[in-house]
Amino acid sequence: MKLGIIMPPKPESFEQAKELGLDFVEFDCNPADFFGAPMAELTARQEELKAASQRAGIEVGAVGRWASHILDENGQVKPAEWDEVKAVIDFGAYLGAKHYLCSVNYVKELSYYKNITAAIQVLKDIVAYAKEKGMETAIVNCCMGGNYIRTPEQWKLVLSEVPGLGIKYDPSHSFVHGGQNGAYLEEGLEWGAHFKYCHVKGVIQRGDSREEEQWAMMDLAKAHPELKEELMAKTFGGSNWYDNPPAGIDVINWRAFFAILYKYGYDGYLAIEPHSPTWQGELGQKGLRYTIKYIRDLML
Repeated sequence: MKLGIIMPPKPESFEQAKELGLDFVEFDCNPADFFGAPMAELTARQEELKAASQRAGIEVGAVGRWASHILDENGQVKPAEWDEVKAVIDFGAYLGAKHYLCSVNYVKELSYYKNITAAIQVLKDIVAYAKEKGMETAIVNCCMGGNYIRTPEQWKLVLSEVPGLGIKYDPSHSFVHGGQNGAYLEEGLEWGAHFKYCHVKGVIQRGDSREEEQWAMMDLAKAHPELKEELMAKTFGGSNWYDNPPAGIDVINWRAFFAILYKYGYDGYLAIEPHSPTWQGELGQKGLRYTIKYIRDLML
């Protein structure tokens, strides 16, 4: 296995990963309204990024695009978003990334059946394009941006119809539909053979998840910019029901999860995702180094 970290697509990210003793970085190239930037801005820096990667000896393990609203209200592919998706894949291929991590939005104007069939078709196109560029594709199990192909209910319908598609699995996301104890052990035991890439992020949660409500509130804030500050503060402000502390200082049974990975012969990438408003600054750095040591001890 290789241990890396999600970082912003900047040259200094490679040196930072090297200083931490990590093996790779992951760059997530999200749409501008989901904490990202237009791909033209990133591709303009790709030569500089590649040179920085070579100097540091740190590879790019994956590129991803969360919250890809690639389907329109009729279930057809949006040409502009398809161009961005291809640009992310091209960007990753140039940097030597092995994986493309994707999502597909749910179209509220369509039935569940039509959503699934539309998703299957666009995922076939994504997998084929990434394969041409020498990359494997995995769909994320995060609900950000309306992605819904993230539980066994959808995997049973989609994976068998899209050869070559795997799962990017993050056990912390299973708490959305599994409550405060999550569903990651059951999902891992049943679907671990399909895991192509994994995220490492801790979680603590009280009661049922409110994450889907939070993303819905974010969409409302985009539709009503005059209320954005108030809505975002209410939605993503201080929380006493959820946090993402460093892996190893959380409720996930990482030892059992790694046992599942070994059961299925997983020997791929593990990307740490620092993702907490609590663990910032000096505390965040201490937590990150703790996680690196903790996870390294589980890597045989």
